[in-house]
Amino acid sequence: MRCETVIRGGDVFDGSGAPAFRATIGIDGGRIVAIACDGDAAALEGATVLDATGLAVAPGFIDLHSHSDWILPQADHGEILAPLLEQGVTTIITGNCGFSPAPVEPLGARLLDEGSELVRDRPLAFEWRTHREFLDRLASAPLALNVAHLAGHGSIRLAVMGDRFVPAGADDVSAMASWVREAMEAGCIGLSTGLGYAPGMFATPDELAALGRVVAEYGGLFTSHVRAYSWISPFFSLNPLGWRAHNLRAIDEILAVGRGAGARVQISHLIFVGRATWRTQRDAIAAVERARDDGLDVAFDTFPYTAGNTTIRVVYPPWAQHDLPQNLSSAFVRARLRAELRVLRRLIGIDVSDIQLLHAVDPTFEGLEGWRFDEIGRLLGRDPIDAYFDVTRASAAKARVMLFQYSGSAEDEHALRDTLAHPLNAIETDTILTSSGHHNPASFGTFPRFLGRYSRDLGLVPLATAIHKATGLPAARAGLTQRGLVREGCAADLVVFDPATIAGPADFDAPTARPCGIRDVLLNGVAVVAAGRCTSARPGLLLRRG
Repeated sequence: MRCETVIRGGDVFDGSGAPAFRATIGIDGGRIVAIACDGDAAALEGATVLDATGLAVAPGFIDLHSHSDWILPQADHGEILAPLLEQGVTTIITGNCGFSPAPVEPLGARLLDEGSELVRDRPLAFEWRTHREFLDRLASAPLALNVAHLAGHGSIRLAVMGDRFVPAGADDVSAMASWVREAMEAGCIGLSTGLGYAPGMFATPDELAALGRVVAEYGGLFTSHVRAYSWISPFFSLNPLGWRAHNLRAIDEILAVGRGAGARVQISHLIFVGRATWRTQRDAIAAVERARDDGLDVAFDTFPYTAGNTTIRVVYPPWAQHDLPQNLSSAFVRARLRAELRVLRRLIGIDVSDIQLLHAVDPTFEGLEGWRFDEIGRLLGRDPIDAYFDVTRASAAKARVMLFQYSGSAEDEHALRDTLAHPLNAIETDTILTSSGHHNPASFGTFPRFLGRYSRDLGLVPLATAIHKATGLPAARAGLTQRGLVREGCAADLVVFDPATIAGPADFDAPTARPCGIRDVLLNGVAVVAAGRCTSARPGLLLRRG
């Protein structure tokens, strides 16, 4: 049999979690057309032959939680997102945490544009209004990766309610439901929520369930950045008589929303923020397991690092979010915030020394990118909390930061490792990758780090299981039936790597270190990484629901 490309003699991990088998793979027209073992392998011939002897061949990795939808409309997105390809990622799921580039309506267009400065490199023209128009825009241009898109609840809320950061009325919910339906009809794979961020933090469970029911009609995925990831937060009451840790209450809330909506639920980046929260890890997993046992289709995802990127707004309570930069000009507001943040610091076990400035936005503070706020305070001769306020205000609350003490530290990773190893957990990056600012190491090392450090070196899970968490499992959660598996008829998204040397050396000291051990990456049958380096090919596809 003559094929365009043949990968010969590798140990094939098919993405299902099954053990590897020695085989030769034939690729034609962007698809896997033959998988031959033993004597049959010699019958496969290719115009291009890749010798994978002694190497592993796996499906391309699927990043279930990406924020790169804001970069994709740029003509140079392939260069910016190259670190994802080089670590083996072939498909990204975008539109996460409730924030996506569509819909665009006059009522919320300014807020959408201003809020997106966190996750993009340059202004967007917003040459679309609806989800369909946005997806059509992506489909019309060469893509560096495959893309499947979630509609963002926060963006829909802005389109309907503008800057009314209050609970939605019946007419508002009806209008939002119409946008969700438009998104699902256009090919979005589901709806994401960001309940720790404005405007999502103002949504009630009833609002979320109403929108979740629309998603469920289409068999889509309902994902959630839940309301709280720390054991105490500004989002729930402090009633000692009915006490339950706030991150557990946030999980309870989204599980109840899923049951009420009849929707498939994905808890985004299941993390435990602050030293005092790590002890809740087993209770959180137990809550998910109980819901699963009761019939709710629920799972979660996380990244193999003890820090994550987010907006500088993340530490501010709901009462301060509206017109935050203006609020910070008030001495009274600063004093109240300072008192609340110091209380939370003592209770949660996270301090300004655990917050690193990644992207300052304001040129005045660009020289401080990569420094933590206790260091920034010393450099500026300011109290570190006041320095945090200053950068927030100067950036119009658009700066990007890295929070540490996520599910562990360099000395104690038990909460992180237990979460990573769980059968319901998929691996994702949750990275904001732009060409500016100090980088999150997850942009460069997530998947090879998990396969190398956590699977091979620490023995957290077998290699076949680790690959499943990066391929078949996220494909199933996203409803991508032709991705994430090495099967005849499936798309030829493949990674060829050395199990003995694969590693993600990118860390907090060297965030842009290149991955090791990944030799070739094929995307729809086309080489996008050869000998460890990106090619200029852009064979990616927009993957619509269904």
